[in-house]
Amino acid sequence: MPCGLVCLAGHTGRFPATPVPIPCGQCAGTFPVIFANDPLIESEKERNLCTKFFAGYFFNEFTPGYSKRIALFNRYIQEAAGRDDLRVEAPNVSFDTHAYLMHERLRSKLSDVLVTDPAREIFLFIETKYLTNWTYAADVAKGLERLDKVFDVEKKSHLAHAKHHYFVLTSRRKEEVAERPVQHYTPANVPLYVHTPAPVAAPVQVPEAEAATAKPTFTSLLYWEDLALMCDRSEVRQYMEARLKLCVSSSRNQHKSLYFLPGA
Repeated sequence: MPCGLVCLAGHTGRFPATPVPIPCGQCAGTFPVIFANDPLIESEKERNLCTKFFAGYFFNEFTPGYSKRIALFNRYIQEAAGRDDLRVEAPNVSFDTHAYLMHERLRSKLSDVLVTDPAREIFLFIETKYLTNWTYAADVAKGLERLDKVFDVEKKSHLAHAKHHYFVLTSRRKEEVAERPVQHYTPANVPLYVHTPAPVAAPVQVPEAEAATAKPTFTSLLYWEDLALMCDRSEVRQYMEARLKLCVSSSRNQHKSLYFLPGA
């Protein structure tokens, strides 16, 4: 049965005057091509990965399995945040969102990926990390400080009902290799109705002397590997698996194109 996608190239390699809907799988130019694992050249930049994964598939409402992915995503972020009020129903996605769009005096970046649901007044700010490591000082503390200013209810009373949360998206295997604590959430293959939010643990009393020197903790972590497992298409999962291997690779010149630089 046709999937509703539109082929722009046809089967001859020439662009027709009018885009023609075709049955899924009848043309090599359908969407999985953007997730090919053997391209002649592929940018290793974080923005390339974010755009291809989130806009090309995960949050693309024209791709099969969209409703299921959003349901899985909702369960995932609510577990990661420890909150049950962050469910998005009609998500809008923005990349590289800067603070001047939301605050009259701020100019810095607010979020690599911003997921919003305007009708529900939900704002999910996601700091993404791909090949580099995240730190609390650079990637969390400054982001939270900016959000406190953006969502200052005393100055902006219309934001009283807005709900926002800040996440860091990183690679699980990268964290494990670095021997950093890893969060564990309900697997994507577990039926959605099984999960029940875990009770919030009682705060641990820490002596003042220890508290003064203790490093701040941050647990709202998301993982590329978990998001990839929410994807039904094997092409997307295989693409993400190949890209995430680069996170822990020690080989030199791993990103250079062998087509252009055969000796690299």
